Amino acid sequence: MKPVHRRAAPQKAFIAVFICFATKAVHLELVCDLSTDAFVAALRRFIARRGNPAEIHSDNGTNFQGAKNVLTALHTMLNNKKDQEKIANECTSRRIEWKFIPPRAPNFGGLWEAAVKTAKSSLTKTLGNCKLSYEDYATLLTQIEANMNARPLTPLSEDPTELDVLTPGHFLTGTSLTALPDPDYTSTPMNRLKHYQQLQQLIQQHWIRWKKEYLTELNSQQQTSSSPVEIHVGQLVLVREDNKPSLNWPLARIIATHPGEDGCTRVATVKTAAGIYTRPTSRICPLPINHNLHPHQEQLQSATAASSMANSGAS
Repeated sequence: MKPVHRRAAPQKAFIAVFICFATKAVHLELVCDLSTDAFVAALRRFIARRGNPAEIHSDNGTNFQGAKNVLTALHTMLNNKKDQEKIANECTSRRIEWKFIPPRAPNFGGLWEAAVKTAKSSLTKTLGNCKLSYEDYATLLTQIEANMNARPLTPLSEDPTELDVLTPGHFLTGTSLTALPDPDYTSTPMNRLKHYQQLQQLIQQHWIRWKKEYLTELNSQQQTSSSPVEIHVGQLVLVREDNKPSLNWPLARIIATHPGEDGCTRVATVKTAAGIYTRPTSRICPLPINHNLHPHQEQLQSATAASSMANSGAS
């Protein structure tokens, strides 16, 4: 972090990542050091804002034995009996059951490891060597948390004309998360911006990078998977469009597919809130949800086929 005084040395800070096993909601908490007191304080802030969890799962301390430099302190804290007792007493007083994954098995924590990767990779590339104050980091992490909680999980209804999705933000606030409108600062030189505008520039750059990486992962899963995801009529998808503002996902419903002579679908007609478009499947990203057809989708297929036959007969 940026030092308080010019002559002071920069202070190290850490990000605690909490993720809900049920709703996939992400909570980012800024921690100033790796002491037990700082961790307990971060846990209390999390509970005060998100509620008291029944269980907490985390890495085992032995997973950090090969860590270097700063993570050695985390390994020492998790293996110190006094620190373990202090954390256990804090959890017991709140009726929280703490569970560790097996030693040397980070794959057991794949859910939070994915959240750590998502938060860390794009944040590191965006910030670089930039040092921010505690308040700036808190603002930045809160808005990044909102971006991560805006990712789609599943359609809100089985209606094929419905273009809205359920996100982790719905479980936190009861509705979709919103962001205050800001001018686009991404192409403006930083030396021409005020301090608040510089911070918003970092947030906008993070959103652009994280959105592209998320869409790319969805698209690569479709094309490189051993069993490619089939695109069905009525399926809710993301359409890769540029210049979309923060927290606005370009969602669409597939209303028709156009398979080639080999039977492979490379083009589809999609319906968005702005209209009906024809897009290649390379720009269509199926959501990581159940891809089975809903009951209403058969009706939509029949209606689409009848409309095509009527159009061909009229011509």
